[in-house]
Amino acid sequence: MAAEVIRDVPMKAESNTLRAFEERLREHLDDTLHVNTRFADLGSTRAFLVSPADRDRPKGLVIDQRATAAERIYLYVHTAAHIALGHNMPLITIVEGEDNEAADGLRHDQADRLARAMWWRRGSPEMVSSLPSAQRSRLLRPLLAHAATRSALHLILRGMRTVLYGSGLVRMAGNGRITTWLRQALAATAVVDAAPQLAER
Repeated sequence: MAAEVIRDVPMKAESNTLRAFEERLREHLDDTLHVNTRFADLGSTRAFLVSPADRDRPKGLVIDQRATAAERIYLYVHTAAHIALGHNMPLITIVEGEDNEAADGLRHDQADRLARAMWWRRGSPEMVSSLPSAQRSRLLRPLLAHAATRSALHLILRGMRTVLYGSGLVRMAGNGRITTWLRQALAATAVVDAAPQLAER
C-alpha cells in the first residue's frame, strides 16, 4: 500500500524559531527553485526529490514525516545544493537514505560541500536571508565544528533558554538583541547537531 502523502508539515512540539526558519526555507524552495514539498512515512528513506520531464513543471520533494524541524532544514539546504549543481535531471529521482550507491554517494558528497557553504551564509542572497543571522558569529562557528563542543554548546544554550523563560526575563527583554541571538544560535546549533555534515572542517 502506498504511503499517504500530506501537504502540511507534521505538527510536533518543537522550537518556534526552528519552525519559522524551516517555513522560510520551504518558501524559498517553492518560490525560487520551484520545489513543492510534501510529507509521508518513507520508512528508512529520509527524503527524495523527483524532477519531471517538463522543466517548466515544479519539482517534488517528499520528506519523511518523522523528520524533525532541524533535519528538514538541513534537507532543504541539501536539496538546494543538488539543484545548484544540476543533479536534478529530468525523470531522475534523488534519494536521501542510509545506503546510497557509489555514484549517488559522490553526488551527495558534492551537495554536502555546497550545502555547507550555503549554510554558513555563502549562498544566494535569498538563501542567506532565510537562515539565522547568528551564523555570522565568529564564536559560534568553531564551537559547532566539533562534536564535543557542539553537544556542550547545545546543552548550555538550552539551559540558558530554560533560565530566561523560567525567570520571566524573556518577557522583560522582549525581542532584544540578546534573546534574538540566543534563539537563533540555539536553532543553528540544533540543525548542525542533527546534520553534522554542515559543520565546517
